[in-house]
Amino acid sequence: MFRSLVAAPIVWALTGSLAMPCGVVAAQSAARTEIQSKRETISKMLRPVSIKFEANRLEDVMSFIQQLTGADMDIMWLEGNASDGLDKETPITIEVKNVTALLLLEKVIAKAQADSLAGANGWQMADTGEIQVGPKSRLNAFRRVEIYDINDLLLEIPDYDNAPEFDLSQVLQQSGGGGGGGGGQSPFQNQENNNDEDRVPRSERAEELKSLITELVEFDQWVDNGGDAASIRYWQGSFIVNAPDYVHRQLGGYAWWPAQRSAAASARVDRRYVTLDASYDHATIDGFVPYAVPGVVGGGGGNTPPPGGGG
Repeated sequence: MFRSLVAAPIVWALTGSLAMPCGVVAAQSAARTEIQSKRETISKMLRPVSIKFEANRLEDVMSFIQQLTGADMDIMWLEGNASDGLDKETPITIEVKNVTALLLLEKVIAKAQADSLAGANGWQMADTGEIQVGPKSRLNAFRRVEIYDINDLLLEIPDYDNAPEFDLSQVLQQSGGGGGGGGGQSPFQNQENNNDEDRVPRSERAEELKSLITELVEFDQWVDNGGDAASIRYWQGSFIVNAPDYVHRQLGGYAWWPAQRSAAASARVDRRYVTLDASYDHATIDGFVPYAVPGVVGGGGGNTPPPGGGG
């Protein structure tokens, strides 16, 4: 929804009279490492899966997702001194076909919550690159401040629908009088001053946009709606939002999200395809095995296409 600006501290190292921005380099390196870690985790969670669970324990289901994807997860269980969390013994019954592991995770945590607490569970990305899963009341403990520039959303283009009329005959009469240039009555008729037209102040437009956000995005979490997880304030063309990651995700998305997965090509008996259905940045080759591949070799003498070209 927005483009965010995140303020980062800058440390300057002084060497003699020359200020070296070594802290900037370190901050940029740390940011790249954090983004890469998040991208790697989400890439693993985009792995396709088809599975059916029949009253399986929630702990076993979550363990299956972790083993399938290899993604780092911080699961907030109801154990120890925690007053809220996921119950390991909750039975999960669900069946999915050819969906991402991330979508499976969302469906599972939705099943794990009571009907009276719709939307109470969620997931978000931690600064360390792992996925935090659990009740939003626990996720709300991890908040950050981001600044969203909304000037483009507040821009109001005037509607000039009252163009003046041009009296050509009056212009010709004035020019034919032989009086030469100088003063005279303006040839434009019905001139009206539109500067007094009522315009909605920017602050009011910003307030309307703020109301839309707090009504459509996690209604129960905003301080303005009685919650205690997220706050939003307008200041000089920007929204300053203090909220957990799952709220920021719905406002600005993830700029580091992996590229669109290529759609799986449907196999034909006379073609051969290599299908990439997810990110394979971390894949390793375990070996090669012989496998029969059907194909068609075109005929026709000199018009024979190159090998592997198909029919």
